[in-house]
Amino acid sequence: MVTNQEKFFYGIGASANGIKTDAFTYFLLFFYSNIIGLSPGLSSLAIFIALCVDAVTDPLMGVISDRTNHQKGRRHPYFLLGILPMSLSYFMLFAINSDWGFSQIQLFLWMLIFTIFTRLGITLFDVPHRSLGSEMSQSYSERTNIFSWRELLQTAGGLTNALLAYSVFFRATNEYKVGLLNPEPWIYYGLTGACLMAIAILTTYFGTLHYKHNRNAVQSYSLGDLIKQILTALKNRNFILFFFGYLFIASSWGISSSLQLYVTTYFWEFETSMLTFFIPIYAFATFSAFLILNLFTSKSEKRNLLMIAIFIAALINALPFPLAIFGLLPEFGSWKLFFATAPFLFITSTGLVASAIIRESMLGDISDEVQLKTGFGQQGLMFASSSFIGKLNTGLGILLSGLLLEIINFPQGQDAIPDVNQIFNLAFTQGPFVSLLMIIPFFIFYFYKIDRKRHNEIISEIKKKL
Repeated sequence: MVTNQEKFFYGIGASANGIKTDAFTYFLLFFYSNIIGLSPGLSSLAIFIALCVDAVTDPLMGVISDRTNHQKGRRHPYFLLGILPMSLSYFMLFAINSDWGFSQIQLFLWMLIFTIFTRLGITLFDVPHRSLGSEMSQSYSERTNIFSWRELLQTAGGLTNALLAYSVFFRATNEYKVGLLNPEPWIYYGLTGACLMAIAILTTYFGTLHYKHNRNAVQSYSLGDLIKQILTALKNRNFILFFFGYLFIASSWGISSSLQLYVTTYFWEFETSMLTFFIPIYAFATFSAFLILNLFTSKSEKRNLLMIAIFIAALINALPFPLAIFGLLPEFGSWKLFFATAPFLFITSTGLVASAIIRESMLGDISDEVQLKTGFGQQGLMFASSSFIGKLNTGLGILLSGLLLEIINFPQGQDAIPDVNQIFNLAFTQGPFVSLLMIIPFFIFYFYKIDRKRHNEIISEIKKKL
């Protein structure tokens, strides 16, 4: 039985990824396009190249971690290795200034290099960290609770980052009514995030060290055996369904998240100070998902809960845009509009957070099925896919969003004033179009087959072979 204190110390490490994800999802493209002046197309290219690197380093990190035999366990050593490249590179991403006189190519290289090394540092920590959560318990229900804590605290990290951004660093001034357009505070925003991420990882490292003996590293490193084990894992039917279902969720919601600052600023016309009040809504939604799943996971199947969460998120997310177009919502930019759209955001966010928690728990069950077939636990390789798709959420979102901004010729720089058609296209993409994409994973996960009964059979068979 894993105590709540142990779950907290495990989950707090995920707040580092939450800070990075919040920054990359909501602020990175905006910063380089509207503050620094880098072409959205080049920004998207930098993200795409970084994703290509992730496609190699994430599964490689999983394989290496699975086969590590260290006195601190096969997960914890990499927590410490990831701190320096992650924190330093994250800070450098936001330390650049438009006054430096860099050319477009120089700006592109700066963004590319420090994006890659930030993601590499996250990979060194996040892949082993996700895998550790699966190894802390083999219980079908308790796993969901462990990852509920992880998602809760990861979201808390992201919301803390957003709260600091809107209420401390990017407050409106006489010169900058939209505080995000003020170039001065961005370096302090980056420094604060870097420090908080390092503290979170050190806390989870020391708080979970007593789980360092949860390892079953093999002694043989035959290349043939290694390739066979990896292929068996990647050919697993439930893993393939998981991968592509999660991929469509990440792609669709990545587009929505990357365009959010644009849409809230130019479509809904909310001031920066108003955006701060979205943070309690996200926090309440995350906590609500945490409570709901703790109530239902002991009796309900994960697949059914996941499909319900996806359907609700897709449906509710699509509604505000047509309501606004047909004049059924209050005046744009008003507090009345804020309170009218808040319930839609709350319900959509609750569904998305719940789906994220369930997916992580499902991946632990898939890892057990793979272990039964290969005789070797490959949680690192399995959770590397989750880490990669999580990055794909932000990376592909920025890539597609940047290309969209190029296609509609969205103006760049601090004085950007888009026309009505450009604003309409942005809002339609973030709303109904994203919801249509989210219907695809709903049908994919219908074919997922590991239920409570099947998982108990898997665990029983594994124990017989030990």
